[in-house]
Amino acid sequence: MWQIITLYVAFVIVLGCVSYILMFRPRFRSLEFTKQCSLEHGEIDNAFLELDWKQWTFSSPHGYALKGQYLCGKEGAPAALFVHGITWTRYGMGKYMRPFIELGWNVAAFDLAGHGESSAPRRFYPSFGFYEKFDVEEGVKALRLLFPHAACYGLFGESLGAASALEYASLAGKGASRAVDFIVADCPFSSIWDELMEQYRSIHVPNFFAWPAGQLLRGLARLLRGFDIKEAAPIKSVMQTDMPILFAHGMDDSYVPTMMSVRMASARMANNVGVTELVLIPGAKHADGIMTDKARWLAGVTAFIDRVCSEKNSAHMSGQRGV
Repeated sequence: MWQIITLYVAFVIVLGCVSYILMFRPRFRSLEFTKQCSLEHGEIDNAFLELDWKQWTFSSPHGYALKGQYLCGKEGAPAALFVHGITWTRYGMGKYMRPFIELGWNVAAFDLAGHGESSAPRRFYPSFGFYEKFDVEEGVKALRLLFPHAACYGLFGESLGAASALEYASLAGKGASRAVDFIVADCPFSSIWDELMEQYRSIHVPNFFAWPAGQLLRGLARLLRGFDIKEAAPIKSVMQTDMPILFAHGMDDSYVPTMMSVRMASARMANNVGVTELVLIPGAKHADGIMTDKARWLAGVTAFIDRVCSEKNSAHMSGQRGV
């Protein structure tokens, strides 16, 4: 009996420690690698790289510099901030920026803490949105300083970037005082705890091993990273804001289950929590919706943006008439 208990405890400890390493010590790709990969996959091209990009730096509230780039569009056009996924860099957001650059938008993207050119103390990354949301908040402030006369402001995120954008949503204010007018979240997880449990299920780890291993990982994160992974939960944040949000997700996503976006969107719709849209892309895997079916992705996203921005402009005109 004691041998069985010892083996059980040993397996849980090994599973929890290995899971911690995989989550918090992933292989981060360089800026050059991600640029070349994006070129090879047709997400960007040389014409995209040769545009009049400006280098961009702003400060994290945690004391490190966040670096990125921006491109000026038409005067008074909308402005949008793009936030990439884990282990990647700002070049991964080129596939989302291109259609809006063609429309004359002002666009900006930055490397999250510890990614690309943004160096940071190890404890701050990755935190699955817990610390990143505050960097997104500073990014939005910096975007508004770059483009103070934009018609409206948007925030686009992919995977970790999408989760970070959603966690930021409750910090962005409400109603007319919101710092951004909408969020487009592509393949976000609903909570990193749920994502961890989903990954265990995908490799057939029984719950009586998965749950205690997850609790061990949770304790390590508290001790070494200073946060509780159960607090990295966009599904909580999206219910605390009236921010217009569009969820986009590939229906063949085996990394972040499609149901996570469905669950968040459904909860907001059922409780009438702000404008909410859901775009599902058949056949698309993780972070590949816009490349799998660009027409479907763009049709849903642009219709959503047109609705949100037109409602904002109508409210603004009504306010002016009431003055």
